[in-house]
Amino acid sequence: MKEEEVINLGNQLNFDAIKASPLKLEASGREYWRIFNNKNHSLVLCYLDPDIGEHSDFIKITNCLSQNNVSCPNIIHHNKKLGVTLQEDLGDNDLLSFINQENKDHLLKNSLNLLIQIQNSKIDVIDRFGENELKEQMISFKKVFCEKFLKMESSNFIDVLISDTIDNLDNHPWVNCHFDFERRNLILNKNKDLTVIDYQDMKIGPIGIDLAGILIDHYYEIDFNDVKNLLTYYSENIQPAINKDKAFEYITWGSIQRNIRILGTLANLYIEHNRTFRIKDLPMILSNLILMIPDEYECKTILEQEIKPLLNKRIAQL
Repeated sequence: MKEEEVINLGNQLNFDAIKASPLKLEASGREYWRIFNNKNHSLVLCYLDPDIGEHSDFIKITNCLSQNNVSCPNIIHHNKKLGVTLQEDLGDNDLLSFINQENKDHLLKNSLNLLIQIQNSKIDVIDRFGENELKEQMISFKKVFCEKFLKMESSNFIDVLISDTIDNLDNHPWVNCHFDFERRNLILNKNKDLTVIDYQDMKIGPIGIDLAGILIDHYYEIDFNDVKNLLTYYSENIQPAINKDKAFEYITWGSIQRNIRILGTLANLYIEHNRTFRIKDLPMILSNLILMIPDEYECKTILEQEIKPLLNKRIAQL
């Protein structure tokens, strides 16, 4: 969208916008803009083409989270026909940009406290992931990332890992699952409290997927000491408490599903929509996936020795 179009949308919702600046474009196609009026008051406008989707899930989940005292954005206005919500402006301090070595332990423990609060909340407007849904998300790694993006003739080397991942996840605890509980989706508000955003895809799902989202970041190589220490904290603070070794099992398979899925999703965004803004993240996502795969899987060697060089070569060609 162009700035003039965003200003016009804001004005149709009685905000009297005079200026707009883009914030981020999401994999879902949502566009986020900060809009200002002549008093320099700002709100965040989220636009989603009504022909692609709508905001109703986001609004319903927001209401449930608020009722459970989970910090989330206040929705000022919604217009289904226009495909727009106006939300309070939480600022630019997402956890990814704010975190450093000095505050990392404190902020990640606070993030886990927030995750536990979400998992314990009564959210009766979300569905459970379907029997084949998690598997189909992983199949995009084969069909899109390997065969279309990397132009490989065969991607069957990953089949055993996909099958075992689904078997393991089916046997893990299932809880409220944000499904993208990563550092970009946690904002430090004016009171320096963590606020969660972008939860419209929340469902009942395996416990390890959101643990992987916050502790195994797409932008940095895994620090296993940090991960294990923070999992110990999580294990001791969730009720009922769980064994820390079990927690590591949960995050292992949750991260494998998450990273395989996201590699397929981001490759598809490039192929189908020419969106290049996340291509640079693919090598780290792949590297962290390799680190989390148990050593007994043959595909781990293939990913390291064949797929990683192929990906680097492909990105260099873009």
